[in-house]
Amino acid sequence: MTSLTLNSLLDTLTATLTRRIFTAKELLLQQGEPANYLYWVKSGRIRLVSFVNHQMVTHYFVEAGELFGESALYIPTYGCSAIAETISEVIAIPVEDFATALKEHSSLAETYLATLTHRLYAVKSLLELRSISNGYGRLLHYLTNQLEPGRDTVILNKSLRDIASELALTPEALSRLLSRLQREGVINRKKRSITFSQDWLEDVFNY
Repeated sequence: MTSLTLNSLLDTLTATLTRRIFTAKELLLQQGEPANYLYWVKSGRIRLVSFVNHQMVTHYFVEAGELFGESALYIPTYGCSAIAETISEVIAIPVEDFATALKEHSSLAETYLATLTHRLYAVKSLLELRSISNGYGRLLHYLTNQLEPGRDTVILNKSLRDIASELALTPEALSRLLSRLQREGVINRKKRSITFSQDWLEDVFNY
């Protein structure tokens, strides 16, 4: 059987694909709409959200080269809304065509399963993080989870705005909490580098 990657799938299904460019903050799809397509982000960045009590709740971001809307394979409507975070090119893949390709090409099925596994783990971690009731605790949990074994420094690979969104905080609240941690001697922050106090790590983790 011919090997098929996600990129080659896009080439294979060219005749049935829909390509669109979205401007920043433009709505791609709305929660509750019929789920007829999966979406591949060719460039840009997509924010998946829900609206609860007239407030927007961010689930996670989808980066270039990633799929979203996978639930369309099994659920008839979309479970969240999608908004372009930046100018983005998105390719819509018909659900039926994608389902057929999964059945016919084992390599695509394996790639798809790996993608879902990583996403499930990321969502589990996010739910665990958001179950912490106060922002101070959420931030500490987030930062310590970024630490590699035996290390005391975290290099932030996301903007503070994105981290604040993950932590369900405003950027201003996140900035205040980082300043508080520094005042308390828990961390020393230099731009994107955050170094934990060895004394604090020893007290908490027995480093």
